[in-house]
Amino acid sequence: MKSLDLLMGIDIGTTKICAVMARLTDPGEPLEILGVGLHPSYGLNRGTVVDLDVTARSIEKAAHKAMNFAGAQIRRVVVGIAGEFIQSYNSKGTTAVSGPERGITRKDILQATRSASTKVVPKDYEVIHRLQRSYRVDDSCGIVDPLGMVGSLLEVDTHLVASRKTALRNIRNCVQQAGLQVERICLQPIASSHSVLSDEEKQAGVALVDIGGGTTDIAVYSDGHIQHSQVILIGGDYITKDICRAFVTPFDSAENLKQKFGMADHQLADPAETIEIARISGRPPTTIKRQELGWVIEARIEQILEEVRKTLQKQQLFGKIFGGIVLTGGTALLEGIREKTEAFLGLETQIGFPDGVTGYKDMLTSPMYATAIGLLHYGCRQAALEKDAYRGWAGRVWHRTLDYIAAML
Repeated sequence: MKSLDLLMGIDIGTTKICAVMARLTDPGEPLEILGVGLHPSYGLNRGTVVDLDVTARSIEKAAHKAMNFAGAQIRRVVVGIAGEFIQSYNSKGTTAVSGPERGITRKDILQATRSASTKVVPKDYEVIHRLQRSYRVDDSCGIVDPLGMVGSLLEVDTHLVASRKTALRNIRNCVQQAGLQVERICLQPIASSHSVLSDEEKQAGVALVDIGGGTTDIAVYSDGHIQHSQVILIGGDYITKDICRAFVTPFDSAENLKQKFGMADHQLADPAETIEIARISGRPPTTIKRQELGWVIEARIEQILEEVRKTLQKQQLFGKIFGGIVLTGGTALLEGIREKTEAFLGLETQIGFPDGVTGYKDMLTSPMYATAIGLLHYGCRQAALEKDAYRGWAGRVWHRTLDYIAAML
């Protein structure tokens, strides 16, 4: 098995590192999943590296589990990130077309896109996504692809995602220390959108809400393009900590309670149902009502949803997401969260399950794998785009060479 035919997506979360290995396929074809590796995430706080060596070991162990599973080795990885060091902007950039009589070139498009980022992105930030939404050529608006069009002035409407340079450098160093090579970096909700959202949903308008361990990440699409992305610094890990404090139980026990008995609405529990829970420092176990656990979880879920509501209101997006909400991340498995979200936000809500994969698909039909699988889709798509661009460049060079030779004869 050639390593050039393989790709690995690594979702670097606050609570877990998820590595998924796949064989590269042509765009539009299902990815063949070859291996999966999960390992607890240490050395991170809300997506930010706080202990480089410990984080590197967590990444290394998850990656090696996936490689052992697949029976193959790989170094190239696509990394998913999110944290307080991420900022997003909507900006427009313009450039004078270098050769208006010959038509707009890729260089013109690149210059216009770069000018959009220089206007708004601080110097201590690095752009990781430049997502073109539409173009304007002279007086013509709403252009999807201006390549080859004749005009004098090119304008691009772009969504930019940028990361603080130091935070990004620390993540790259962790991955490199784990013996891997970062091929691409992708914001986690954008990655998830590649695996759970359809083109129809993006066209109608939809908000993807990825509730991870340390953060809740949002990506909003409308008219087929991304409108807004944001990282909210509250996640499912906060629910577990609330359970720890409320019932004086160890973290692992609290996480197990959340997964096994948790719910987003306390009214879903039978008022008479009880749960026995372990307590810290050898204290005797105690019994609580399941509804009490539900109250604790529901309060934090409502806080997360309130932050989502504030984001959509501030960006004036409620009137654009006719496709409603799609929930992903491990917390999306919580009983009753779909109904709770619908009632709280007043929008139709679905749970987002990753799609477009074959192989060990049964292991990955869970919203907690949406980002890792989305990273693979993103990596394949970007590789195909670069391949097409190279072919176009090589073709132009070849034809110019032939023209030159013909002129010399």
